[in-house]
Parts: sequence; C-alpha cells; structure tokens
Amino acid sequence: MTRAIWLVLVMAALAACGGGGGLSSSEVTINQAAAQSALERFNTYRQLAAVQSVDLEDALSLDCQYHAHYLALNDISLKEVGLSAHGEDPALPGYSVIGAKAGANSIIYQGVTPTEAIDYWMRTFYHRLGVLDPNLYYVGFGSEGEYQVMDVNSGRVKGAAAARGAVVFPAPGMKNVPTQYKREIPHPITDDEELGIPITVEFFGDIGHKINSVGAFVLDLDTSREIKCYRQWPGYPFLKEWDLEQLIALIPEDPLPSGHEFRVSVTATIDDFPWEVEWSFTTD
Repeated sequence: MTRAIWLVLVMAALAACGGGGGLSSSEVTINQAAAQSALERFNTYRQLAAVQSVDLEDALSLDCQYHAHYLALNDISLKEVGLSAHGEDPALPGYSVIGAKAGANSIIYQGVTPTEAIDYWMRTFYHRLGVLDPNLYYVGFGSEGEYQVMDVNSGRVKGAAAARGAVVFPAPGMKNVPTQYKREIPHPITDDEELGIPITVEFFGDIGHKINSVGAFVLDLDTSREIKCYRQWPGYPFLKEWDLEQLIALIPEDPLPSGHEFRVSVTATIDDFPWEVEWSFTTD
C-alpha cells in the first residue's frame, strides 16, 4: 500500500479513535438530500476522468453524519485545528466511536455546500488524491450546517483484486477547468499562495511502481508558451513529509489564463520501461 493512493489512511493515523460512549443511533439521521447532491457531483468528475461511478452506502453515510454532527456541535474550526479535525475528542459532546472512525477515513470541508465541497476538493492537491481511484465503488457522505464529510476510503477494493491503471486530472478534453488551486491543509507550496489548478497523474493497483527519470511540462496552446510549474514525483516531494510514491504532479506557479487550451506532456521510466502520456484541457 502506497502513500500516493491512500492519503486518507495517512490521515487516519493522525486521528484518535479510541474509547466508547457517544450518541445513540436515534440522535443522528443522514442528510439524504445533501448526500445525493454530493454523489451526483462526485460522479460527474469520475465520469469525466473515465472511471466508473460510485454508490452511496447508508451505513457509511450515517457514520459521516455523526462526524459532521460532532464538528458542528463543537464549532470546530478546520483552519485552527488542521488535520486533527479528522479525529474526535472523547471529552467533547457529540463524540462517538463511529464518528471518529468516519473522520479518519474522510475528507472534510467547512463553510461550503455539499456540491461546492466536491468542486473545491477537486481544485486542491492532497485532498483530490485517491478520489478518482477506479477501485473505489461506494462512499459515505454526511452534512450538518457548514460541515461536509465524505468517506472516500472504506469503499475501495484493495490488495491483489485492485485494478491497475493511471488516471490524469484535469481529465483529457475537459472544458471549463478552474484556473486556480483551492487552499487546503497541508498547503503544498509553503511560500506561494497564488497557484494554478493542480495537474496530477496517479497510478493505482496492488503493486507499487518504481518511477524515475520524470519529464513533465504544460504548454499554453493559445500562446505557445510553456507554463512555469512546481513538479513532484517520488523522491522529489513538495513537502518532505508527503513523498508520495505513485504520483506525478505539476502545480502551475500562477493561476492559469482563462479560456485557454493547455497540453500536458509527461514522460517517465516506470519499472525500468519508458512511459508517456499527453492530453489537453481548456480553462473556464
């Protein structure tokens, strides 16, 4: 299992999930309208990336609802607490074992609607990773007030049964791509706040690939100019604690121009064999 694909499991290690107690199941109910709207938006992105749609699982959604309830009840500020928002404190009201487990397996957003959360996660870097996994088949979604919680880990096929493949985003031929990165915790480029939309190549499956000799660039086809980008691949991470093994990524140093078409070209040696991919997308 690699850090590139299972980012949410890294978050799980940071979240405390012990103890008993908490709410009874009668005190929290799934926000079905929020969950369905989020699912539809989520599947739109997966279809654009040419991976299968996922289903909602009620049990996971209820667990996510517990964590959303905990966050809302305690007015947790994600900006202040950072990744610890994925855990729950047994001393605080609304704590539950299932809510803590859901938080550890989820991506979380504050201050947006369910569909906005999906859109903004896709504009981030770290929180996007893994959500386009072709081995993901079902998710859970909880929503309370300004808190959106989505379990994107529990519904994955893992191990020898996991299908192998590479997924790129923004997707080939995609139109109306946002021009700008959306701020997240952690922030990948510590001394630069104004970034373009992250461009990612993720490798999925049961075997970790050896990736080296990477070449990657983005060309603005409207101006014939190369876009200056920060680049990451195994051994060369943006943040030293997030050296992700199954990922090649580019983040433009500035927001991309609107209404332009861009061509992405990536070459690498993977498991000692040459590999390349090239595709285009257009910004909004």
